[in-house]
Amino acid sequence: MGLSYKDEFVFPKTNFQDFAFSIINRYPNPFAPHIKSVDIISRRLLPTGNGEIGNNKLMFTRLIRKLGSLPKWTPSVLRITDSFILETVIVNPKEQVIHSRQQNLDHTHYLKVIEVNKYQYDPIGGFIKQTSNVEFVSEVNHKSENQEPKKSMWERLSSRVHFGDTIEKFSLKTYNKRIMKSREGIIWKLEYYKLKQSLFARGHRQ
Repeated sequence: MGLSYKDEFVFPKTNFQDFAFSIINRYPNPFAPHIKSVDIISRRLLPTGNGEIGNNKLMFTRLIRKLGSLPKWTPSVLRITDSFILETVIVNPKEQVIHSRQQNLDHTHYLKVIEVNKYQYDPIGGFIKQTSNVEFVSEVNHKSENQEPKKSMWERLSSRVHFGDTIEKFSLKTYNKRIMKSREGIIWKLEYYKLKQSLFARGHRQ
């Protein structure tokens, strides 16, 4: 079982350098108050494959700790204050593209959310096009037309039949709002970086 979410978005009037900075330094921002901490686990350079010096890709992995956000109808045994996300980002300055992948690390049996993003710079239009693909996969009981329902431990705890279908549909329904908040945070960081550059340049002219 599983549900998917796909969409596209355009960040206008930007360049690849500023946008890459915003992705790398997107936290903290006022549109992500639920993010409690971000730790870099690894950072390394990857060759582009064409042998050119100075055109390496930057790959980094970070652990994101955020406030837990499960709906009220989930059992209290799953009510956690902290949730952890593993994110891998690859910045390719040669192709002017950024790839990222996020996945939750806790309660993956009940719900696994895998978000894959591609940010491609268009030098002619001067914008970044984001393509998002998100998968929601729950391994707990789903509705089956051909099998007798089995009472699992999860069903006894939640007293809800076919909880896998319910949690997947709930996550899909609420994800559009979440991804828009994420984009607002990136835009805010872009504006912050541009303002910082402007103030720095003004200080040097004086």
